Amino acid sequence: MIDPHLRLARATGALVLSLGLLACDKGEGTKDEPESAEAAKPDAEATKTPADAKTPDAKTPTDAKTPDAKTEPAKTEPAGPCPEGAALVEGGKFFMGSDSEDPILARARPAHQVEVDPVCMDVHEITVAEYKTCVGAGDCQPAFRESWWPQGKTDEQTWMHDKTVHSPMCNDGHTDRLNHPVNCVTWAQAQAYCEHKGGRLPTEAEWEYAARGSDGRVYPWGDEVPDPERANACDLSCQKWRNDNELPDYGVMFDADDGYAGTAPVGSYPKGRTQAGLEDMVGNVFEWTSDRYYEYGKEFQKNPHGPQEGDARVIRGGAFNSFKSTFADPAFRHSMDETAYTHGIGFRCAYEPDAS
Repeated sequence: MIDPHLRLARATGALVLSLGLLACDKGEGTKDEPESAEAAKPDAEATKTPADAKTPDAKTPTDAKTPDAKTEPAKTEPAGPCPEGAALVEGGKFFMGSDSEDPILARARPAHQVEVDPVCMDVHEITVAEYKTCVGAGDCQPAFRESWWPQGKTDEQTWMHDKTVHSPMCNDGHTDRLNHPVNCVTWAQAQAYCEHKGGRLPTEAEWEYAARGSDGRVYPWGDEVPDPERANACDLSCQKWRNDNELPDYGVMFDADDGYAGTAPVGSYPKGRTQAGLEDMVGNVFEWTSDRYYEYGKEFQKNPHGPQEGDARVIRGGAFNSFKSTFADPAFRHSMDETAYTHGIGFRCAYEPDAS
């Protein structure tokens, strides 16, 4: 019997390879048995970044429309039941997932009714500077400065090359990326930060409802197709960087150039804000959620939390290297080994609203 996830991998093809970070997806035809946390630890020599590794050459252009990468994101004053920097997402019912026949959304099928309670969520993805405060307090381990994911069935040469060229995209250690999203962190590191802030990672259902809104919009900002003013996805800078680093060219989401081959400062795309005012819910980096991966059913669910066992966690939102508009659909979901720390995954936190 063929693993259904392997059938999906064959159907999506370019998706897995183009995102690089998803080559280790636990459902993409990797090992039949999940790797243990011990086996998933990186070899120190294998993950070193050579001094002459090519790095993005368009990170901080002088003519970029986005804020200076050294500028701290604007503070959000506490309002109502949410902590500073978070916004309230009113609870409600919605149809989670999708019935689309697009193979990229195969894991989002079928659409099924879900109800979620109100939740507070960070307006923006957690930045490098914010994460460093947790490290300084002794509650978080430093973010990694190389990108790593299990090899799976990728050949050794390709895997090593992909890790080497993507490692410079890890944002920690770059003073010009302090207000870029922190990336190259494991699921456990993300959860530890959220606990340090008095929160947690959002569930998959909370994340999708926050991105979709209560009005059934196609994308987080509305029904307009993705463009370079709404999301940081693969554009001409991204394409050039991939070509320069001898990576497959799968095209671009839009024929434009925002000046960022990798991540951008959080909040750089205000036209992409959600109904609740959240920013960068698609693009920039994928985001860890609290849930382990599972296949959807059709039954109604209230505040679903996913299975209790497994080491494949759901990531949401697409990243700077997403090249199709389908990746901006809030229903798009993928799984990732929770021990991975890659250039394309960050996170934001959720909090219980203050009832007082």
